[in-house]
Amino acid sequence: MNDTKVRVAISLIYHKAVKPGLFIVDMSWDVWRKFLFASQRVRQEIIVPKVAPSVEGSVKELVWIPLGNQNKLQVVDENAVISI
Repeated sequence: MNDTKVRVAISLIYHKAVKPGLFIVDMSWDVWRKFLFASQRVRQEIIVPKVAPSVEGSVKELVWIPLGNQNKLQVVDENAVISI
């Protein structure tokens, strides 16, 4: 079993003109592989119920950035990181 976590920045773009939500998500290796090769719809089904279940029907698009070793986006509050 691989215990590696993949950290991803997720932004939810809504149907209405509101500020997109931004979330930092730690994915298990299995979830990451499923997410990586999934369609846009399946990605939303994986992520939205975990990070913002109250807006599930309002999400038009999900945008993501794998963070890996990048240092351009800094996590200020580790408590805000969501693990799935």
